[in-house]
Amino acid sequence: MDLKSTKAKELSKTEVLREIRKYLKEQVGLSTRKCYEEDNFTLPSWSEFQAYQLGIQKACNKLLNLLPDKGE
Repeated sequence: MDLKSTKAKELSKTEVLREIRKYLKEQVGLSTRKCYEEDNFTLPSWSEFQAYQLGIQKACNKLLNLLPDKGE
């Protein structure tokens, strides 16, 4: 048994949900920052890149809306 599985078994449901919510929020933030990076504005497929990033944000936000927000 590795450390990750041991740690996961020690977390309560509330802690797991908190970690998932934290991860999803981090992913939304990362994607948002990518949308505003100046280097990305020069991409030949900029519109596809932006659409992809917005899709990531939408998916993460939908998941966040499904998770209970207790313990934040």
